[in-house]
Amino acid sequence: MRAALYLRISKDRTGDAEGVERQAEDCRALIAAKGWTLVETYTDNDTSATSGRRRPGFEALMSAVERRAVDVIVPWNADRLYRTPADRLRVVEACRAHGVSLHPVRGTGIDMTTPNGRMVAGMLGEMAWAEVENKSDRQRRANRQAAEKGKPWMTGPRPFGYARQNGTLVPHDIEAELVRQAFALITSGASLNSVTRMLNRAGARTSLGNEWRHNNVRVMLLNPLYAGLRAYAEMPPLGSKQSARSRPPVEERKLIPGNWEALIPEDVWRASVAVLRDPARTTNVGNFSTVRHLGSNLFRCGRCESQAGTEADAKRNGEPVMGVNYTNPRRDGQQGHRIYKCKRCHASRRADPVDAFVGEVIAARLDRSDVADLVAVDKASGSDLTSLRREAGELRARLDVLADALADGEMTRDQFARANRRAQERLAEVEGRLAEAGSSHVLAGLRGPGAGRRWLTSDDIAWRRAVLAALVEVVLMPVRTGRPKKGEEIDPTSVEFRWRQV
Repeated sequence: MRAALYLRISKDRTGDAEGVERQAEDCRALIAAKGWTLVETYTDNDTSATSGRRRPGFEALMSAVERRAVDVIVPWNADRLYRTPADRLRVVEACRAHGVSLHPVRGTGIDMTTPNGRMVAGMLGEMAWAEVENKSDRQRRANRQAAEKGKPWMTGPRPFGYARQNGTLVPHDIEAELVRQAFALITSGASLNSVTRMLNRAGARTSLGNEWRHNNVRVMLLNPLYAGLRAYAEMPPLGSKQSARSRPPVEERKLIPGNWEALIPEDVWRASVAVLRDPARTTNVGNFSTVRHLGSNLFRCGRCESQAGTEADAKRNGEPVMGVNYTNPRRDGQQGHRIYKCKRCHASRRADPVDAFVGEVIAARLDRSDVADLVAVDKASGSDLTSLRREAGELRARLDVLADALADGEMTRDQFARANRRAQERLAEVEGRLAEAGSSHVLAGLRGPGAGRRWLTSDDIAWRRAVLAALVEVVLMPVRTGRPKKGEEIDPTSVEFRWRQV
């Protein structure tokens, strides 16, 4: 008889395929003892039979059965071949139609061509499926209990910024500060690509050792884990047509205070969610922007201001700002120099030396030890934030109590609907205020050492311009006659910095 060997293991944590090798040894021993001929081996390593995902080895085996290329299928156990009722029915019907029998190593042979054989296959399959459902129920209940106790997920890749110790999460010595910088940048107006570049330039890698990409960064910035919150939503029942991906967004799931140290306050996390979920948020592929130059329409013309006489006159005559133009093309056909040109008096300055000089001055200011004084205070006081966080927790607990009361018959559906609606509306209002309070000042993303260099080397021109506008007003004064001093690219006295009080 022509025998086909089918091997499968659900989880191969090491990737060495040792589990299927053990199955193969036992199956080959059975084939040799029966005197059968092994014609093909089909393998699905590290593949679940209950997830609904395609199993290439299983599909190839079914094709061989339909071609009448095999007479008997030899798995280690019947549940290695099929687990779900749909797969079992498919195997039974294919074997019945083409005269193929099933002979597992662990169990008796099953002749699929007879009614009794198909009955035995069905009974064994139902027993295996019942065990799968019971195991799923136990896991779902254990996950719910762990979430209610505020325990973090301890399976899968560790979250970036944390290390796993003694059944909980502890801040990582280096990564935790990078997480805080990432949240500060996104809530202060920087783009997702800028945050990604910051992480990669710092030499950081994801928990799987990969380079950061904007989709990885987005998932991290939406994760309430960093605010010390465990998000929980019940998985759809096993065998349900509802996909796990159809569950609500993570910020709309049940949030439970965790038993690990938060890296950021809840209001900062909610501000990050508000930024990333904003439908009006513009996303530029490659982070290109309509404004590409540091001082375009930001730098002011000193000549116009001096001629205006008073500040009021200057405003009446229009804002004396400098736009970007180019000089006439060179004789070799290449584009001329980039210049800042006043829109009113047409005074012009070479742009590249000005940008370089202004950039170094701003970077030096951001690197000073008192840079923290530049960051504006929170929109809500510490006591207000504490009360908002406490009220949000109380409202979530109240929603749970209302759900239990409805389930126990202690209140009618109308009473539940009214009370639930009021609590949900108030919770949405409180969470909105938390998100608003957590939105950082544009300079908040520049905390920590190396702030000036991060600003100077950032590719996010919109964020760099926002920082410059919040920090200083730059006025380009008329240049003196003659060339700059030796070693100077630009006359420092021709650029005036008017620092703002932020």
